[in-house]
Amino acid sequence: MDSTYLIEIRLGRTKWRIKQEILSLGGTFGIEEHIEQHPHVTIFGPLVLNTEFTEEQLLIILGNISSRYAPVPFLIDGWEKREGMHGSVIAFAVRPSGPLISLTRAIAESLLPVSSSMNAWDPYPEEKWFHVTIANHLDPGTAEKIFGHIVKDHAGNPGRLRQWCDHIFGSICAVFFGRAPEFRPVLLDETGLRLTVMKGDEILAEFDFSRKEWITDCHDQSCDSWEMTLREYRRNAGFECSAMVFPEADDIFVISDLHLGHANIIRYCSRPFRYSDAAGMDSILIRNWNLAVGSDTQVFHIGDLRYGRDVLPAQHYVRQLSGKIAFISGNHDDPELNAEKTAVLDYDGIRFFLVHDPADAPPAFDGWVIHGHHHNNDLRTYPYLDPVARRINVSAEVIGYVPVSLREICNTIRNVQKNEAFSPVLLRYPHHA
Repeated sequence: MDSTYLIEIRLGRTKWRIKQEILSLGGTFGIEEHIEQHPHVTIFGPLVLNTEFTEEQLLIILGNISSRYAPVPFLIDGWEKREGMHGSVIAFAVRPSGPLISLTRAIAESLLPVSSSMNAWDPYPEEKWFHVTIANHLDPGTAEKIFGHIVKDHAGNPGRLRQWCDHIFGSICAVFFGRAPEFRPVLLDETGLRLTVMKGDEILAEFDFSRKEWITDCHDQSCDSWEMTLREYRRNAGFECSAMVFPEADDIFVISDLHLGHANIIRYCSRPFRYSDAAGMDSILIRNWNLAVGSDTQVFHIGDLRYGRDVLPAQHYVRQLSGKIAFISGNHDDPELNAEKTAVLDYDGIRFFLVHDPADAPPAFDGWVIHGHHHNNDLRTYPYLDPVARRINVSAEVIGYVPVSLREICNTIRNVQKNEAFSPVLLRYPHHA
């Protein structure tokens, strides 16, 4: 029996998107045998336990440490290439949060005395390379050529259609465009929901950070235990509301791209719901809306209310939503919504232009553009709040799946403008890395 262990955090919400990127790179450059099959962030190991130390003791130590942590946020941010112990490695860079660094340090300090690690960097947790492997065991010359190609691709400026196709379909796009796909460095927020302990090539157990318990049976992301993990995470993160927030009388709320009825959006945009469970997603998004928006509250939905082959009529969803709703038309909306193309609002001394696609906003507009359309697919260009371009992305994924008030947006604008760095705000919710 294999007695080698590995401590890792497997990707959750972003797993499908990252796996598509890995498969696309592997197929494009002919390195399928080198690609990572199970995207993850290594925390410690591979390791072999000292002879007097048991597997049960290993789980006890890891459980005691992990129970002190909530789900661990981090950012997947671009690419890196490094030389490993067995060849070159191309990976997605991970920008760790404080909790991820702390967790890694605590595990290293506890396991170093009771195990022999095969990872030369484990004794130096402060120098840990946090990454998600794309391909490893590569010839250095091959790795340099591949890395140079994908970095060079990013220097270009492919059109939006091409970007979307490359992101979702990878090398399939070559059939239509006649050349290899271009690759953009991803920027995605992720959260480690479980600590995974591998024994050889199999999962031994996973510790659920929210539920504070070990899971030893079903580890597939389609099973009921994963839905329980997601539900606890959504509630703790504020993505699944439980109590009414009473708005002020003059509050105006905005949100875009609910995509009700659209099961594939869960994978495409890394939403924290079980894959293909559109009905479950819909019920939570509608409940979130109704807990944030009063019956007399003005709310603007800025495009793409619903989408999908088997989606129900738009009015089925509209009847379930509170508030005085005005619709701005998106590229997937129905004529029956009587949506306007744009709207202009003045609120708390700031002028706003509401439009689904920011490319359709007038360049000379002297206020702030509130838009959707891009979801969380290009956070570098379309973060929640971009103080330089004066754009605000209120796609559901970017604002935490709950309508946001103009009062809050105005406060955020003024706080950002006080900062000399004038830095963008990547996401509305506060727990990202």
